[in-house]
Amino acid sequence: MTKWHIATDGTVFTDKELYRKHEMETQYTFRDKKNIILTKTPGSILGQPFVIDNCQQCKILLLDHCEQVQIDDVSDSKIFIGASSGSIFVRNCNNCTFTIACSQLRTFGCRNCTFNLYCKTGPAIENSTDMRFGPFNGAYPDHEKDMFLAGLEPSINRWHAIYDFTDPSRNEDNWRYLLPEEQDPMWYPLGKAESCISRKDSPVSLPNNDNDSDGDDSEEIEPSTREKESGFLHKIKVLGLGVWTVISQTVFSIQAFCLGIIFSGMQLPHKLLSYCDEEDEKEKKR
Repeated sequence: MTKWHIATDGTVFTDKELYRKHEMETQYTFRDKKNIILTKTPGSILGQPFVIDNCQQCKILLLDHCEQVQIDDVSDSKIFIGASSGSIFVRNCNNCTFTIACSQLRTFGCRNCTFNLYCKTGPAIENSTDMRFGPFNGAYPDHEKDMFLAGLEPSINRWHAIYDFTDPSRNEDNWRYLLPEEQDPMWYPLGKAESCISRKDSPVSLPNNDNDSDGDDSEEIEPSTREKESGFLHKIKVLGLGVWTVISQTVFSIQAFCLGIIFSGMQLPHKLLSYCDEEDEKEKKR
């Protein structure tokens, strides 16, 4: 019996690999866009990887937890990524402003970009110039839940521990920290919400902006009282939300499976009629 795969947009496939490619391109990719607002609302990504490619003068919002994100050839745009459990690769991007919460950040070949950043590990840049870094400046309802589902602890933010892989012989000032007065205001894409990531409005103690530093000597920024949540409680939250996510995804898979069976059942009478017509034709020829 043929197994049917029904894509989110209703397209039906019998080949599982073609179905997956179609889903990735239509549901988890923004490609070749210009001068438009592109939004993924909460619950529309659910931990899947995402691709942003060849976009100009756009505002791009990923307001859900996701896996790895690849951002290539984007210019003159603003990008908000709520929570990535994997690495975010930013390549060949110019004149962009990013508000990103992720496990890892890697940039290559970028120019004149600002990063308002939460990063679980120290960000790394390579062959990138005029890069500016400041603390994360975004919030939306259920952002804290997305952070937990992505395995990101809001109080552990190493946005400032930057490592520059660029050839030191070039002797360029490739990056710097944003001064407090330069930092962008809070960004609330879905209306004002409580921020789960601390953002210092007053100057904080930061390491020297020395491109030879690997970020290991960076002084940790003291978390606020609200951020000093016990690790045990955090793990309980992550476990509970993880279980709920698995249950939700299982229910969705069961629904999709049932729809596939129904669709296959709808095709059966048509196949039987075709078979009967073929048999009648054979009888006539005899």
